[in-house]
Parts: sequence; structure tokens; C-alpha cells
Amino acid sequence: MAEINFNQTLYEVCPTGMLAIDNDVCIRWMNPALEAMLNLPGDELVGKDKGSLPESLHALFEETDMLHLSLNGEGERWLHREVREVVDGVNASLRLHFYQDISEQIEAQQESDQLRRQVEDLTITDELTGMANRHAILQALTAQVTRSRRYGNPLTLGAMRLSDPDPAAQPLPDASVLVTARYLRERLRWADIIGRYEAQMFLLVMPETGKEDAEKLLRQIMDECREGALQALGGHPVPDLAIGVAGWAKGDDPQRLIARTLEPL
Repeated sequence: MAEINFNQTLYEVCPTGMLAIDNDVCIRWMNPALEAMLNLPGDELVGKDKGSLPESLHALFEETDMLHLSLNGEGERWLHREVREVVDGVNASLRLHFYQDISEQIEAQQESDQLRRQVEDLTITDELTGMANRHAILQALTAQVTRSRRYGNPLTLGAMRLSDPDPAAQPLPDASVLVTARYLRERLRWADIIGRYEAQMFLLVMPETGKEDAEKLLRQIMDECREGALQALGGHPVPDLAIGVAGWAKGDDPQRLIARTLEPL
């Protein structure tokens, strides 16, 4: 390897990966710890610039906190990086990159996230309201869209967004969401499916229903809530309600139908 004028012996035994990049943006030196992290001998990297290395190693020249590398098809590495500038013995500046291998932590986090998503996929009930959660209401909508495609049955999707009447307030308290959810469930027909799509929004899948009839029903519910139907709220704020309604049309998939329903909201 090329000579370097700082205490190279100390750096060679350091368990932290180290890389020196000179003013010409070439790799001037790297220590054995980084060779082990990359599973590459230093001789393949020292003296080379970004243009003379494979694209999979270009990230070595960046200075982001996180370095993600794919190594010759043998796996991936996630390295945490810190960069410092030093001056060597001939008054030339070097950019020193220090690396810690955090691949195990990243992989553990990815596994944890995957398990969490799997649990969420298996869970169909919203914890607060006890009604269908986002995953379940989307499944129900998909099933009804498939049915309408096959048989041409009418289908309407409604959305109701809740908001605090005080624009400066924080999100609605759980009590306001819960009482409103219960009233919605009581007022809808047995065939209708309601689910909590967002923290303060419900989706209502209404099979065998035209858009005009669905909109009429939701406006009635809105009026009833304004006129005191949510007495169980006690001292909690009565939410402002806004609705969106869209009827299924030929060519609609669930996401297109949702987008049209939420457009006025």
C-alpha cells in the first residue's frame, strides 16, 4: 500500500474501519478492519478513484452517515460513517472516513418490521373502535369491487372525516372518535361495512346502493350529529364531519374508487 505520514501502526490495529481519501479524490489508504468489513483486499482499492471502481463501491466516496453496499453478490453491508479532515506530513489534507459495521442491527430491525407488518396483516380489528381496521376495510372493498365487476351490481363507497371544531386544537380525543364510530355503526344498514381508514376517517362500503341514496343517508347522519345525536360525548368536543361519496363505475379498482371518494375531503 502507499505510504502515509501519520501513525499508521495505530490505525492498522484499530477495530474501527478507516479509509483515507486525498485531494484528488482517490483512496490513499485503508486499514485491515475496513478490508474485513468489505471482504476486499486494500490493494484492489488503494490508488483508485470513483470512476475506476465498480458502481457498487461508489458510495465509499460519499459522506453520508449511512453507507449501504452490495458486495460482489455475497450479501449486503450497512456501515455507519463519520468523516474527519486531517493534514498529513506534507501539509496535504485527507478526508478520513471512520466506519462501524451495523449490518446485524439493521437486519434485526428489518426482521422486526416485517414481523410487525405480518401481525398487522393478521389483525382485522381497530383497537379503539372494535370495528374493521384499515386492512380489513380494504379487503372488504376489494371483495365488493370484484363482485360488482362480475355481476354489475351497484356499489357506493363513502368516507367520513372527523375534525375538531377548534382549528387550533390537537387531534380529536379518542372519546370523540369512539362515540362517533358507535353512532355510525348503529345508523348504517346491516349490509354496510364500516372501517377506520385513518385515525379520524371512516370508510363505508355500501353494496347494492346507488350514489344518491348513500349520499342522502350520510348527510342525514351528519345533520343528526350536529343536532345532538352524540349525547354520549359529555364534555368532549362534537366533531365536525365532512363526507365524500363515489359510486363504482366500470373500470374502477379499489384504489381508484377510494381516490374519487376522498377527492372532496
